[in-house]
Amino acid sequence: MQPMSERATLKRNARRAEYDPAVMRDILQAQQVCTVAYVHNGEPRQIATLFFCDATHLYLHGNRQSALLRHMAAGGEVSVSVMLVDGVVVARSGFHCSLNYRSVTLYGKGELVEGQQHRAALDEFVAKLVPGHEQAVREPTAQELAATMVVRVSLQEMVAKVRAGDPIDDEADLASDVWAGVIPLSTHKDAPQPAADLREDVALPAYIANYEVKG
Repeated sequence: MQPMSERATLKRNARRAEYDPAVMRDILQAQQVCTVAYVHNGEPRQIATLFFCDATHLYLHGNRQSALLRHMAAGGEVSVSVMLVDGVVVARSGFHCSLNYRSVTLYGKGELVEGQQHRAALDEFVAKLVPGHEQAVREPTAQELAATMVVRVSLQEMVAKVRAGDPIDDEADLASDVWAGVIPLSTHKDAPQPAADLREDVALPAYIANYEVKG
């Protein structure tokens, strides 16, 4: 696969680049939190926030007064980063200690989402965060809908960087007595904790009991 653009071309450690859009979308679908960087009044800004992706766009939402969302709604440029950590790479030297990870960096111009797409995107945020819950929650009020902005950025310009496997130690260090290998990492869930003000007769739904962690 070829890079999507010059700025979406990995130059350092280029062997770890992944340009297959399907691979990049899989990484994005496995995460729910991204970091968005942009320039506001000549100063760099960076915000961590929830997101979801469909086949063509990455979506963000929040209060209409958000400087980031207003920047994107006006067509402003952003850089979005997503990262999944799969393991700690323990090498025989500190220089080669690292992480196994999957990451995506996305570049593009923001776009305001309005009308029926606005409401559909808000429902999808709930569906992606807690699958099944979108069928249980009450309808949003007109005030809630009016207070919430949805923006998106196209997936047309992105690049993935992936590291997997063992530490890459220097040949001279292979005979060392220092342990080397990988400590696998994963995200897990604990038992759901009911809210302190939850009515006692409200049963735990199956979609909560069977919630699956992404990643």
